[in-house]
Amino acid sequence: MSENSEIFVQLARLALVGRVQDVHAYLRKVMKRIEKSDEDLAAHIASLLAATKPGPSAVLRDAGTFQVPVDADTRLSLIRQEHPVVLDAGPVLPGDIALRLTQVIAERRRVDELADQDLQPSKTLLFSGPPGVGKTLSARWIASSLGWPLISLDLATVMSSFLGKTGTNIRSVLDYAKGMQCVLLLDEFDAIAKRRDDDGDVGELKRLVTVLLQEIDTWPPTSLLIAATNHAELLDPAIWRRFDEVVQFPLPNSEQRALVIRKNLGNAGEELGPLIPVLEKLWEGRSSSDITRSLMWLRRRAAITDLTITEALLELIGQDVHAAAAADRKRIMGILSQMDLPQRKISAATGISRDTLRKYRGGKTDAVSDGEMNDG
Repeated sequence: MSENSEIFVQLARLALVGRVQDVHAYLRKVMKRIEKSDEDLAAHIASLLAATKPGPSAVLRDAGTFQVPVDADTRLSLIRQEHPVVLDAGPVLPGDIALRLTQVIAERRRVDELADQDLQPSKTLLFSGPPGVGKTLSARWIASSLGWPLISLDLATVMSSFLGKTGTNIRSVLDYAKGMQCVLLLDEFDAIAKRRDDDGDVGELKRLVTVLLQEIDTWPPTSLLIAATNHAELLDPAIWRRFDEVVQFPLPNSEQRALVIRKNLGNAGEELGPLIPVLEKLWEGRSSSDITRSLMWLRRRAAITDLTITEALLELIGQDVHAAAAADRKRIMGILSQMDLPQRKISAATGISRDTLRKYRGGKTDAVSDGEMNDG
């Protein structure tokens, strides 16, 4: 087959499945290739591209072209769609991760500049990290920033006791997302991309992983595929090198914890603001979502009781102390000793004896025993 024939076949294939963005990207590549050998044809293609550049409504037109994939038996949708994606605030991320995700967005906004260098934007991202560190929120933020629909695979509907049916369901979702401009989020990716050396898995599941690898390799520039996992150790080793970008999300550091606290204090900011350094240390090792959840609980607790927000905080700390192991109790007690509050108030709210509090304020650092807790 001649080069011109290959170009024609590829264009026909993209056009017949309705991939408008892919047609544009491929034509730009062709134009780059022939601009020296056939200037007139290259100029004509450039004028066509300029005249037919997809407008803001292209996303919605493409989304309406395809039928939403459903399970053949239950007729339940295999995906969740969100458009527009509306966020109160973006994720709180380390500077290096924020830079990489901002780069992904910038690439999509400057496709022409990349094409001039015979480059394509990042098409596939893998997010890895513990729960609550911002993986899903980051995917939503990217979709919101681009103004694209967010399509999420509904694992509860996709997974079937008949593994062959699971494979069919996943293929339906992937084909749907490939045909439109969107962000496809495969959350809990480890559930469908497990290691193929697990002897407990049957052949069909291993074949599904092979299909996923092929799909990632050939993912079109039309859409952006984001896979997220809390259990990176479960992923098949071949998965990692297939993605354009692999982003490891860590637990928030002290600066990020303080920022999450400030963002979620609301009208409690005036009272708890001076305690932010204490709270940041208290919640070391917790995810952003855990910190947010604790602050929302505090605000609700104060709203429906006679407690002040500080008293609600001390009550929560008391619960943490009672539930903590001895080593963690020692750390929490050290933090409590830094709070500029009366010992009687701290003791009443936390259930920690005043004698114990005095020992810590005097510099004692032994672990807190159950016998050093008040009855209430």
